[in-house]
Amino acid sequence: MDLSNDPGFLIAKLAHAMSNELDSKLRTYGITFSQWTLLRHVWEQEGRSQVELQALLNLEAATITGLLQRMTNQGWVSRRSDPANKRVQRVYLTERGRALEQVTAPLMEVDEQAFRGFNADERDFFLRLLRRALGNFEGR
Repeated sequence: MDLSNDPGFLIAKLAHAMSNELDSKLRTYGITFSQWTLLRHVWEQEGRSQVELQALLNLEAATITGLLQRMTNQGWVSRRSDPANKRVQRVYLTERGRALEQVTAPLMEVDEQAFRGFNADERDFFLRLLRRALGNFEGR
């Protein structure tokens, strides 16, 4: 079976290659790809609830809880109860977590590596197609 034209295989292989590359670069800072992905959402908007982050990352409740616990222990984030609803845990950056954004920003070069040789129109078209294909599975 030739997988060179199988979109699922190619997308998974690209995601795996990009994740591995980024993971190796992130190890320098003592952070995993999963932790960095979560941090990116908190950098974008502090105070997201644990449930919001779980949905954004498409993770199980136990997985997000463990991930946040490790990140809290490492001093990158803190969790606080929502004043209006004590059952809701909101996630905030610590100074250490905030500083990590500046240090890891250059790691986005992994995206550039993936798009090497693409012109701007090709890159935009590729991203539109990926979002469209992903949309076929979301919100069924």
